[in-house]
Order: sequence, then structure tokens, then C-alpha cells
Amino acid sequence: MAATPLSYYPPEDQLAARIKSFESNAPYKAERGDTEEDGKLPHFLESPLAWSRQDIEKDMHKCILKLSDADIISLENAAKVFEDQSISLSSISTENFVLPQALRNALRRVSDQCYYGRGFTVVQGLDPTKYSPELNVVLYAGIATHVAPQHGFLDKNRHKVLCHVVNAASEAPPSEAAQKSPGFTNGPLAFHTDNCEILALYALDVATTGGQTFVSSSYQLFNELAQTRPEVLQTLSDYWVLDTFKDYSQFPPVTRPMLHVSDTGDVMFTYSRFPMAGFQGKQRNPSLAPVNEAQIAAMDAVQYIMAKNAVPLPWRKGDIAFINDMAIMHARSSFTESGQGLQRHLLKFYLRDPAQNWKVPESAQKQWDKIYGPNTPDGGRNETWCIRYEAGQENDWESNG
Repeated sequence: MAATPLSYYPPEDQLAARIKSFESNAPYKAERGDTEEDGKLPHFLESPLAWSRQDIEKDMHKCILKLSDADIISLENAAKVFEDQSISLSSISTENFVLPQALRNALRRVSDQCYYGRGFTVVQGLDPTKYSPELNVVLYAGIATHVAPQHGFLDKNRHKVLCHVVNAASEAPPSEAAQKSPGFTNGPLAFHTDNCEILALYALDVATTGGQTFVSSSYQLFNELAQTRPEVLQTLSDYWVLDTFKDYSQFPPVTRPMLHVSDTGDVMFTYSRFPMAGFQGKQRNPSLAPVNEAQIAAMDAVQYIMAKNAVPLPWRKGDIAFINDMAIMHARSSFTESGQGLQRHLLKFYLRDPAQNWKVPESAQKQWDKIYGPNTPDGGRNETWCIRYEAGQENDWESNG
């Protein structure tokens, strides 16, 4: 039997053939090693975080917070007071970005929805064209601190906490454009996680056409695979060798599961095709363990099931999406931009709300410590906030597709 070709975005005919095989219960050759998760996988996840497309279409209104004119005035006033005090962005908090109690409560419900509801909320109402780059960041950070106050590092060097997601490939020479990660092109993104707790995205501007963000429940994925193809879950819980596409002397390949299970049966995905399949000029190092047929089958199953249950986020200029990255995967459609490049422009945070007390499986704890832990010898955190996009910033980021 010929090996299945591996690409970052699987062709429709490959997915169709894979799913036909799955639905007929035709087995694929298992090429697995032992995993600590064997025998620990639950049979079913009973949670509001598990939803199908039909479920979430009925509940979408619960996943949108529309800011009133009074809310926006309160946010603008809080931002002005914050700026007047010359406080560093790293110190922003609910104590120095003060909001009326009703708005505070509404943003706390966003946190609850992310962690224990449907897993995401879109906050609507801001007009980023009214504000300077600095004020947009203050407003975004101020809203975020009421939802999930702890910031994570987004870059491999563990300093930067604000990422600009733009089509950087459009303004780079062809040789450099081919080296951009999927997230910094105008192509589609396969379903993936960013490997954080709460992913936040603020749309400073949107594409002319396309560029839609889709979300889909990882818990639903787990339940469907547990019922139909449990061997895929076992494969995902194996230890995979992930390419970093960086200098191995500084950033060696990472070995970890794509699916993590805690001792209490809590489940979490940290998943992407990118480190296994590569993308354009970033090809997987041939010195690494080859991607086997079971892994390709598992990745194809993930893409198919996630796409089947996906819904597009309501997405307009000024919207802020908060997504539980531990229970929800996201994807993006390809897009076009008018005139000059860099039109579609998102600001990205990795956030965490310690008050929600979400248990992180032991196999993912090292990654969490890297993102949310200290980066100075004295146990503190030295954070860099990139207020404006500068060409080349995208080369520093940890996970982008």
C-alpha cells in the first residue's frame, strides 16, 4: 500500500478517502509506541464544551457580548485614567483599569463562558479606527484583564506578550515569503491550537474577502473519536516529535503528545499539523523520525471532524474573540487584501485566569510553565509589548498555524 502523502492543508480527495475508510471501519496499520496516556483515556466527555455545529448555532447568541455606547465610554475613560498614571502595560489590572460593576460582571461571564460554557465569546462594539495604536492596545489589555488577567509569552525567547498577525509574506521577497509560518500568509489555516489557555484576538482590520476564523470543539472531536475510532485517540496521546524549524542548538525538536489527559480524566489538546507536515519552504527535517501512517490518519481525522462541526466566528473590525484554546481548535479561510498588504491585522494575546483553576495535565505542564512562568533569575517576568508591527517580528513567534 502506498504511503499517504502529507501536506499542511490536506487535499479534499485525501480527506474524503480517509473518512470513507473510517466509516467503513477499515483499519489502518498501527505504528505506535507506548504512551503514558494508554489506559487513562475517558470514554466520554460530558461538558458544555462538547458541541456540534447544530448545537452551537442555537447557542451563538450566548457567545456574543455587545458593548453598549455607555460601556464604550466607560472603557475609554478607564483607558485615559490608566494612561494618565503612566503605569506600564505589564502592570495593568482590574484595580487600575476600573470599570462599572455591571461591565465588570459581564466580562467575568466571558471568562466563565470560555472555561465552563461553550468555550468562546466575541466582544463587539469597539471601533479601532478611532484610537491610536497605543490606545488600542490599552483598551484591548484592559478588557482582557477583566477576562483573564495573566499574560503568556508568545515568542520562543520568552519576552513578547503581544503578537501582530498579518500577511507578512505579501511584503517579503519570494525567498523570505516561502519561509513564513502559515499564520503569516494569506492562505488557509488547518485546525490547530496555539498551545495556550485563553487565546485572544483583536481585529484591528479585516480582509477584503475571506480570512474568516472558524472554531470547533476539541471535546466533541474527542467524543466522536472515542465512539468510532478510539485508536486515533491513542495515537494522538503518543509522544510525537515536533519540528521547530529553528536552530536546533537553541530550539531543539519537541517531543510531547498532541492529546493530554490528567490523572482526574481531564483532557486537553495541543495540536497542529505544521510541525509534522511543514509548510512551503519550512520542511520537516529528514533527520527526525518520519511521520508514520497512523499519525497521518490521526491528523486527517482531526481535520475532517473539526471542519464538520465548525462554525465561523462573527468577525468584524473591532471584534475581540476570547477562545479556550484547551478545548477549542480554530482555523482560517484564505483571504485577499485590497491595495497595500497587511490590511488584515489581528492583535494576539495568550491569557490565563488562575481564578478558574483549570487543571493542566502533567504532560503539558512544562509548556505552561514556559508560557506563563517567570523569565528572570529572580523569578520575575520581564515583558515586551510590541505596540506596532515591524517587519520580521513574525519570525520570533512560537506557534502560528
